[in-house]
Amino acid sequence: MDIINVRLPDKVLRDVDHLAEKHSLTRSEVMRQALTIYLHITENVGTLLRPIVFQVKPAQISYARHGDVSILKMPTGHAIVTGSTSSGAVGPKELDKVKVDGKVLGKFLARVALMDVTATGAFPLLLSVTLGVESEPTGNDIIEGIKREARSIGLDPNQVIMENTEDNFQTVQTGAGLTVVGLANEDELRLGKTMPGDLIVAIGRPKVGEEVIPAEARGEIADLRNVVQLNQRKYVHDISAVGSFGIASEAKMMAYGVGRQLKLLEAPGLDLQKTAGPATVVLATVDHERIDELREIIPKPINVVGEIL
Repeated sequence: MDIINVRLPDKVLRDVDHLAEKHSLTRSEVMRQALTIYLHITENVGTLLRPIVFQVKPAQISYARHGDVSILKMPTGHAIVTGSTSSGAVGPKELDKVKVDGKVLGKFLARVALMDVTATGAFPLLLSVTLGVESEPTGNDIIEGIKREARSIGLDPNQVIMENTEDNFQTVQTGAGLTVVGLANEDELRLGKTMPGDLIVAIGRPKVGEEVIPAEARGEIADLRNVVQLNQRKYVHDISAVGSFGIASEAKMMAYGVGRQLKLLEAPGLDLQKTAGPATVVLATVDHERIDELREIIPKPINVVGEIL
């Protein structure tokens, strides 16, 4: 292990010492973790974040919507991407309509919002969890499920998750919400990259309610890791998680978003109108010559559902 000597301003050293004392760590451990997190962020965002004086006025920020995410484009060349999801009457409580363990609910809450944000090419920096249930036991179970899903793409839950629960009143039905905030360089966003001649492929099969967990066990639905795999391929252009509007509707939005027409294609055994529930399907526009390569990378049901004209 190499030793590196670094000169730091007094204020930075005071901050390091404060964190070290607060978390019972050494100076070197705080600095090692800070550097590890910084390198992870810059690697996933794409290029080194430029040191800037962040003086931005609201009038300089442009706002856009893309499916279920909001995008704030800064004059600095960066973009803040936010996505959110919610759930009601799903969980372990007395009056819940769909009975699932809190950890399972947390996993799918995190998956939906993280899919939406990472599909744009942004790197998630913050997960804000708002729960209409008590912290113990239901809230903690949901948060544990969220943490597990965050870890699946290399996030440190202790760094990125904020949480709030309802501990003033006894609740008999589960309500939950989650918002994800991500960061990207604007020129690296995966938005509007679709090309004429691209094929739209669906990864996974639409499932909803009590169908979801058995389908996941059979490897029939898309997951967060699949979005990361798609993001790593340059021949994959735009990526979009499918929710309650179904595959056909989401495919049309992908085509119309770049001013093109869509030729919708039938896929045997795949209902293009059915709700995909908690993002059980992911769509991607792909170079038509690379479909077989995609099938080798992702061992999930993959169907061609459209062509960009």
